[in-house]
Amino acid sequence: MTSDSEILLHEAVPQTQTVVGVSEKSEHQGLWSYRIAFLFLALYYIRPQDWLPGMAGMNIIRPVMVLWVMAMVVEGLHSPLRGFFRTAHDWAMLVFYIYVVWNAPSEAGAGSAMFSLVIFYYLTTQSLSSWKKLLGYLRAWTWLLIIIALFGVLQTFGIDVTGGKEITDFGKGRLALGTWTCNNPNALGHTVAAAVPLCYVMLFWRMSGFSRMVLFPAALTLIVDCAWNTQSKGSFLVGAGLGVLVFVMGRPKWVQIIVLASAMTVGVGALSFMPRMESMGSLSSEEGVMGRLMAWEMAREAYDRNTTGAGWKQFRAYITVKEGSRWIVEDKSTHSSYVQVAADLGMPGLFLWLLIPICTLRSVIFANVEKNGPEERCRRAILLLVTAYMVSSWMINREYHTEYYLIAAVGAAFHRLITAQRLQEQAVTGTAEKSMEKDAESQQVEWSLSSSVDAPWIKHSEGKAAIASKRLWLRLDWIDFAATWAGTWVVVYIWDYVLRSL
Repeated sequence: MTSDSEILLHEAVPQTQTVVGVSEKSEHQGLWSYRIAFLFLALYYIRPQDWLPGMAGMNIIRPVMVLWVMAMVVEGLHSPLRGFFRTAHDWAMLVFYIYVVWNAPSEAGAGSAMFSLVIFYYLTTQSLSSWKKLLGYLRAWTWLLIIIALFGVLQTFGIDVTGGKEITDFGKGRLALGTWTCNNPNALGHTVAAAVPLCYVMLFWRMSGFSRMVLFPAALTLIVDCAWNTQSKGSFLVGAGLGVLVFVMGRPKWVQIIVLASAMTVGVGALSFMPRMESMGSLSSEEGVMGRLMAWEMAREAYDRNTTGAGWKQFRAYITVKEGSRWIVEDKSTHSSYVQVAADLGMPGLFLWLLIPICTLRSVIFANVEKNGPEERCRRAILLLVTAYMVSSWMINREYHTEYYLIAAVGAAFHRLITAQRLQEQAVTGTAEKSMEKDAESQQVEWSLSSSVDAPWIKHSEGKAAIASKRLWLRLDWIDFAATWAGTWVVVYIWDYVLRSL
């Protein structure tokens, strides 16, 4: 029976092509699909349909999706691993979608609503078909976050590009934008917090002098100024944690120890001077925190009561509060993606929701890439994106946002490229083995050796090829399930710990 590795090897690396040839060919194919992928990313973050007068209320995402599908049909699939279900990430996304649709009430419309999000995942994965395209996409992602920060800073100078001044004034001066993704201070703060380490990776680390001396300081100033004006305590913590992660990744052990020790002393002290951070010592007395805890308690009851949850986007926490002489009922947000998913989808849904980012983490953490090439830059950027999302998800509701599917898509595209490289290496190894076998046969005839004697170097080479083939990660396995089960347990443990401690 032909193994998955052999099938992918045949499709990913035709015998007449070299590794360089495959890479060069993929650069010039699927350009329209790649451009539309970039357009979709820009529309998601900048969202001109939310604030440009001529575009207000327009559904421009659906036409983009139609154009995207048409471009891919015309150009064909150019991912180094042909097909839509070739990695563990692809199968995890499919299983998650099937579970959500099966578990959702009929009136929720989960099938159609979530279908477009899943399609965006598969289209993006196929469009990022080379290292150059993936790196360009991640660079664009970084610059879009910088533009969002620029919009926020301009608003503080009276230039209200997105029409967010009214939201900012309502929030007692805490900065927000007039876009759906950043229409409150916490959402804006967490969005730009992810840009702090990304700027280092894309604009400073092993970059030109101009980028280091001009672009990086300017971008960092915009991001910090925007985040400062949101006064979002959670975003300060996320930004600080990601900043530490940047200086820990790939560093010698002694550097990691110094950075972590400095973060635990000087860094923690510096955070206390950030806006609104003085209340961190008395969180349980804050009205906003008390409301969130009440929502978390209700979500915990729903999680315990129903194994499969209330259904996609169905859980609501209604809290009774007193305003003057009246008692009113408020719909209180959980302000946590983990808690919301657990209440909506139950334990199986939380498990499957976590499975996708855990697959991404496995891809980038254990990837063996060229340290000085674009692969390492991509690896670091994706690790920062998924880490920022998973940490911020404790404090904001973005459990079903497009961002979740786009991060999963870049992780899957990275894994496809890594797998294709391994397959190409195996193809080269296999060609060398055949040549060595022919040489060995001729030597055996010439030397009149016994047919039972094998050349030791052939045995060694075949052993290495077999080991390399076994190491290819193409399907969900027990490591994925074990890691996700541990992650699910940690989420519930932290959830309970917060409820007990605050």
